[in-house]
Amino acid sequence: MAPSSPRSTPQLGATVVPLARLQKLEAQMTTLLHHIQPCMQKLIAESEAMMERMMEGMMDRKVQAVNKRLDAFELRVLERSAPAINLSDLQADLASLRTDVDTLLAAPSAETQAAPTALADDTVLEALFSGTAEEGPAPTHTKGKQHRPHRTEKEKAHKK
Repeated sequence: MAPSSPRSTPQLGATVVPLARLQKLEAQMTTLLHHIQPCMQKLIAESEAMMERMMEGMMDRKVQAVNKRLDAFELRVLERSAPAINLSDLQADLASLRTDVDTLLAAPSAETQAAPTALADDTVLEALFSGTAEEGPAPTHTKGKQHRPHRTEKEKAHKK
């Protein structure tokens, strides 16, 4: 037997199509694509326009829902009873405040200025020197801890 080349014999299950037939099919597909392409572009444009309209409609519905909620909120706020403001009472309070401010802004005497400073100085000195020199600082290991005896005061009194 002579060895066969892959071109001379087709493989099992393969269909052999003549080259002229293949070229004719390619030309027909190109023509078909040329005729279908405008229809496809038109369908794509229509689909995009429809999607745009759907999105606009959905956004309009959402905006309407938000506006409806805002209107309901506004009505609830407007229905609340506003506190009644008595203008004469407000003017009297304002006059009283002006009098108080004028009193506070009046020229202070030297005596009233010196007293708070002296009091502050005394407080600082008292805080610095309130302890005696013998006490010394508290040990650091007991800082924040409380000593708790094992026996309570009642037990101690009971044993005596």
